Amino acid sequence: MVNDFEILERDVKDIKVLSIVGELDALVTPKLKDRLDKLVEQNVTKFIFNFKKVTHINSLAMGLLRGKRKSLNEIGGDIKIVDLNDNIREIFEMIGLDEIFEIYDKEEEAIENFK
Repeated sequence: MVNDFEILERDVKDIKVLSIVGELDALVTPKLKDRLDKLVEQNVTKFIFNFKKVTHINSLAMGLLRGKRKSLNEIGGDIKIVDLNDNIREIFEMIGLDEIFEIYDKEEEAIENFK
């Protein structure tokens, strides 16, 4: 199976906006982890994940996001989530990620809510 996974990046002030395209599964989660680690090494600590084009997310990816948010919080950073489709939002709600992450409908709202 081929996964057309892609991470599109752009900067808004001191926030890194990552638009994820495709499936966040066991094959691509290590790529996402490596990219996040490199960005944090470059002192990027504020992230917005745009999930508009995410078609699937598995438990490994959810665990990565939860763990990365915790480590970022310890150094004054954060991860905010935007534009979840109904299927991914339902998964977030079922396992309680909606209580861990700030989730917004629009990027502008997430940007405004970074301190």
